[in-house]
Amino acid sequence: MTYENQTYGTKLTNIVVNGRFTGNRLEIEQLTAKAGDGTLQGKGFISLASADGYPMNIQATLDNARLARSENIAARATGNLTLEKVAGQTALLSGSLRLPETRYRIVREGAAQVPVLTGVRRKPPAGRQRISGDGLAAVGGSLFDLIRLDIALKAPDEIYVSGMGLESEWSADIVLRGTTQAPQVTGEIELVRGTLGFAGRSFELQEGRVTFPTGDAFDPAIRLIASDEIETVTVTVSVTGRASNPQVAFSSVPGLPQDEIVSRILFGDSITTLSPLQAVQLAASLNTLSSGGGGLSPLGALQSATGIDRLRVLGPDDTLGRGAALAAGQYITKDIYLEVITDARGYTATQLEISLTRALSLLSQAGGSGQSNLSIRYRKDY
Repeated sequence: MTYENQTYGTKLTNIVVNGRFTGNRLEIEQLTAKAGDGTLQGKGFISLASADGYPMNIQATLDNARLARSENIAARATGNLTLEKVAGQTALLSGSLRLPETRYRIVREGAAQVPVLTGVRRKPPAGRQRISGDGLAAVGGSLFDLIRLDIALKAPDEIYVSGMGLESEWSADIVLRGTTQAPQVTGEIELVRGTLGFAGRSFELQEGRVTFPTGDAFDPAIRLIASDEIETVTVTVSVTGRASNPQVAFSSVPGLPQDEIVSRILFGDSITTLSPLQAVQLAASLNTLSSGGGGLSPLGALQSATGIDRLRVLGPDDTLGRGAALAAGQYITKDIYLEVITDARGYTATQLEISLTRALSLLSQAGGSGQSNLSIRYRKDY
């Protein structure tokens, strides 16, 4: 048998079920399936006794099983899950899963309004009335319409989040509780590394954290801190608040007003030197930020089309002899990241990052100014 979910791209193939009935109880001796490059195995029992509340206990073991593979989300999991039902209680899905690799692309869609048509009347059915009524009776709810949850999800790294200018890797340690209709989440998701693209510039992420203060899985609290050096000014962009209404703020060293900081981000120069057209663009950008509007990310579209893990724009660097450049990177393995940087002047450099531990990395660069270098980076949040 084959099971397929078009929404998430979940596909289980070569499903084999071997069981036997003992009275009103189905004993599942074998349940196996292929899930991408991984497997799913299970066993347990299901009772059809209504007087006992349809008890069941099914245990599943996932080994690198691909749970989702769509345009916006891809996930694999390893661990154990148990679906249990006892008399007088709602079914409970519990267990612990480790996510070896997860990819999520943020898609922000504008609000859609459906017009309400006035003067519309429903035409009564034509012909003779059916003796049994005008329609079929409503079907009762399924046993799995409402399931309690108690699942621990852990991912030391390799949660890749992209979209809306964000190219990043995260780690997670969360617990999913509540029900399938109203899930509740506790725990934290923390940044490993990444960049935030804004107005054609790439800001290095210094801090990132996602928490769930109210337990709402769909509206967590976010905190992103990213910085970049523009001319002689260090600009910091912070994104805070709830995911449904994030707030963007700017700060700088030395301290400058918000409009001055945005002017340097957009045009690389002071607000006093802007042309009338640039001043209009600056005003529109400030209005977009204050209203929380989104925008098109050409780099995001290019990255999605090419399948590159990380794509960013770097500012010019006179010390390296580099102009405005494009950097494209790919994770060769879990711990090895390769990036190529090139500009329109013929500058080309290759960077290699090998993660020895979560905090310690080995960096190597070749090309560019004709020199090669090797360095070690240690990074830890306190």
